Amino acid sequence: MTPATSTSTRGRGRGGSSALTIGVFDGVHRGHQALLAAAKASGLPTTALTFDPHPAALLSPGRTPKLLGTLPERRELLKSHGADSVQVIAFDHAFAALTPDAFIEQLLRPLSPGCIVVGEDFRFGCERRGDVETLRAAGLEVTVLPGVFVDGVPARSTVIRQMLAGGQVTEAARLLGRPYTLSGEVVHGRKLGRTIGYPTANIASDTRLLVPAPGVYAGVATLPDGRALRAAISIGTNPTVTENGPLTVEAFLLDGFDEDLYGQKLTLAFVHFLRSTVKFEGLAPLLAQMARDVARTEQLI
Repeated sequence: MTPATSTSTRGRGRGGSSALTIGVFDGVHRGHQALLAAAKASGLPTTALTFDPHPAALLSPGRTPKLLGTLPERRELLKSHGADSVQVIAFDHAFAALTPDAFIEQLLRPLSPGCIVVGEDFRFGCERRGDVETLRAAGLEVTVLPGVFVDGVPARSTVIRQMLAGGQVTEAARLLGRPYTLSGEVVHGRKLGRTIGYPTANIASDTRLLVPAPGVYAGVATLPDGRALRAAISIGTNPTVTENGPLTVEAFLLDGFDEDLYGQKLTLAFVHFLRSTVKFEGLAPLLAQMARDVARTEQLI
């Protein structure tokens, strides 16, 4: 990962109560982690200020991106990467209408920031009219970090979404700093896997979340009690056994697992892409391929 350098401007000194970093933080990827690390390095308690829902859901509903995690997951990740506290601002029409000056006076000043850490492309306020220089002109101390690159690729939520949409889970993991995960309640499916010797756990995830490209993946399933098991994960419509079926996310749990998970939360981590979805000519070639998928998962995980 390319080391980040920063520039800072000293305003009222570090007499404030916290180091503040601001953003949507979708995915809490390595770029976001760099902001948190810089805020932590100030020696002040670190506060992450984030927004929900995603601004695009209000400002451009037809172009709202699929999210890289739920709000509770975002909170947990922000704290695990150094935030002492996380404040969530409701992104509604009243908030979106705040001028940059109002944003500073109504939102930032009450938090008494000793320093504010943001990326070089940070914008805020109505029509994104505020920027780093607006903060500095208001007498606030600002540390500005350049973009983070991993192997020459920018660590950005948009890039990660593109990778996941193409099944590039290993590449996305480099930018996230961890494998991409998808969580949901285990629900009843058509139970086709059980009839052919591969019982799977079907999960129903939040429809706002990004589901990786259809295909078969080697990954890890984490149970509510914290146990982690290797899993062969399939995303698709099961074209061999049904026509025009719904898109499902299901996992065959390895390591001898045979317990009832219905109604429980399961978290799937996508580690390696194995293959694209294929329509086989009957169950025999499908079963042979599934055996190979399981063996490959055991090799890779």
